[in-house]
Amino acid sequence: MPPIKPAANAGLTLYVGPDSLHGDWARLVLAEKDVDTAVVKIIMPGKVDEDFLVLNPAQTLPTLADREGVISSARVIVEYLDERYPHPPLMPQEPAGRARVRMSLHRIEHELFPLAVAMTGTGAEANAARKQLIEGLKAGARFFPARGHILGPECSLADTAWAVLLRRVQMAKLALPPEAASVGAYGARLFARPGFQRCFHPSTIAPATGRRRS
Repeated sequence: MPPIKPAANAGLTLYVGPDSLHGDWARLVLAEKDVDTAVVKIIMPGKVDEDFLVLNPAQTLPTLADREGVISSARVIVEYLDERYPHPPLMPQEPAGRARVRMSLHRIEHELFPLAVAMTGTGAEANAARKQLIEGLKAGARFFPARGHILGPECSLADTAWAVLLRRVQMAKLALPPEAASVGAYGARLFARPGFQRCFHPSTIAPATGRRRS
């Protein structure tokens, strides 16, 4: 494993690709933390960003540059952000609760995120991914609570992952069947959160006061 290198400056910068599901996840967690000194930079394909090239020669996205080092991989980034900015917490305090969140994230990352990425294409493979994703949501609809969040009353990293996934379902104009009504209601609650609005609809949020400093 390569060592974590010191970042080039003391600020926190998140580098993401355009229209990236994993980048959206990292951006959303950053927005939930409401760090006013953070900068999000979009790295366009085929264009060289000299600062990013120096920080991460492999140019993997998303990448987070903080004064503590340079970190890649969305999963590592979101857990780092939750520890770096502990309020509001997005992981339970008790070990069993954290384990449940991590098990949920494992399934979302390895089973559902790939379908959400594949469905944005065209042809038979994209159609199959859309169908499989909708069928999976319908089959798991009974696990989505009528109120609150996926693993309890408090928002967790699992909810942030579900938020960006369900946003992709909405963007693709995929209709959830009546059997998955609880999924749609859950998604609506996530979309109404201030962090989600700051991340994806910044014009709808008035400037905040007393925001956290890094």
